Amino acid sequence: MAATLMLATAATVLWVDKSGIAERHDKAIDMAQAMLAESTSLLDHLAAHGKISCDQQGLIHLNAHLLKSRYLREIGMMDDDRRLICSTALGLLPKPIKGNYPVITSRSGLQLINNVPLEMANKTVKATLIQYKHFNVVLSPYITDDLYTSADAVWMRTADGLALLGSSKTLDEARSMRDRAARSKETAFTFHNLGYELVTVHPQIDLVMQTQRSLGQITRQNGVLLFCMLIGSSLITVLAVGVLAPYVATWSSVQNRVQFLCDEEHLLLVYQPVFDLATMRPVGCEVLMRMREGANLWMPDQVIPAILSSGLARQFDYAVTRKAVRELAEHLPAQAAPFQMALNYFPESVDQAALIPVLQSALRTAARNDIEICVEVTEHSLSSELIAEVKSLKEQGFQIAIDDFGTGYSNLSSVKKLSPDVLKIDKSFIFELEDATVRSNLIQEIVNIARAVGAVAIAEGIEKPEQARLLAELGVQYGQGHALAHPMELEPFLAFMRKFS
Repeated sequence: MAATLMLATAATVLWVDKSGIAERHDKAIDMAQAMLAESTSLLDHLAAHGKISCDQQGLIHLNAHLLKSRYLREIGMMDDDRRLICSTALGLLPKPIKGNYPVITSRSGLQLINNVPLEMANKTVKATLIQYKHFNVVLSPYITDDLYTSADAVWMRTADGLALLGSSKTLDEARSMRDRAARSKETAFTFHNLGYELVTVHPQIDLVMQTQRSLGQITRQNGVLLFCMLIGSSLITVLAVGVLAPYVATWSSVQNRVQFLCDEEHLLLVYQPVFDLATMRPVGCEVLMRMREGANLWMPDQVIPAILSSGLARQFDYAVTRKAVRELAEHLPAQAAPFQMALNYFPESVDQAALIPVLQSALRTAARNDIEICVEVTEHSLSSELIAEVKSLKEQGFQIAIDDFGTGYSNLSSVKKLSPDVLKIDKSFIFELEDATVRSNLIQEIVNIARAVGAVAIAEGIEKPEQARLLAELGVQYGQGHALAHPMELEPFLAFMRKFS
């Protein structure tokens, strides 16, 4: 009996783990299909357009395409010798650049250049380019990073075999995996070294996703499920005790603790003021968070992956909402004008049937008519389903903001359909503001888009007072950043606000 229960437990956990990996592969391939379709469509359009000059007007024209795209971050033009002569980020180059990066040509003829170092928002990133005739496009590193981390090895099928695009393994480990991936003509699941290997092949795209899972990985990442099943087994056999022992040692990690920490008691909220750039007075704030348990303090980049992988996004977001509204309602001095409190939400949390009651209950309890809630969703998360949910929130009187606007994720028509109240200009535009790059020139275009949809513009990441002045001259009404005020815990934030009373 005990052996049967143990085998059933192992088989269930294996099936759950394999299903999760298969879903990750499928989502990555779907994303790659959409990204390649947009890239090739734009490249075909540019090639058919004929010669586009590298003057200011031509570059603004190319940048306009970026604002309408979802997955692209930069467009470049090349001369007849395949040398880069200008790009939307760099403008006209003083001297053409010839890159010596190997070109990967897929079986369908797609020409791709991988791991090209590019400067973006004051940091160097490894980017993937697709080129066609005299043009190339840079795929958003946010998307390609997600794509390349969706499997242990991501391959491109070429006429000469498989070319490696990205891998979490060492180069030698990836090479040892290549032959098995190359032999797979269709999706294949095989047992491998006390674990398994999943190779996902799609007939319409030249990508191959390959992931190996060891016994240790399977048990660590399915610990809660395994724990519960073994608890049941332990009621009828003491054999479960030996199996549970490895988990006790790791139970204190944030991955295993996060399900117990997604409540108001363990949230530490910080508030970053948002300023009217004309008067330099705070008119609202963005709510940010940390997670605290005793002496342990976890930052967002540590806890957010654990929250998402544990399916706790709603529980977490709603706890932040209730605590933020209560803290400000109880302690913020009465405001002469409505004070806007911006709350960030994961896409899965924006369910009007569940979120509206949480927001309404929090405001009803607060009994303050001088505090407004602004629901922030990131630009890259906009989809037809999310737009419908957000529009329902807007109809209920809540403010709507699109965060990180201008990063090249959303379709402009999606923004028009949503008609947000706020567009938050991504900080990467602000970094380049004083250099008057072509990219920074798009700030005026974003302000025009905001006006066209009846929204106001908020600039994020203002690091210098001069940037605030220049933004105000460009018509940006509001701003936030360390040059104006850092995020603060409740008491310092209240003391800061009292200075403007």
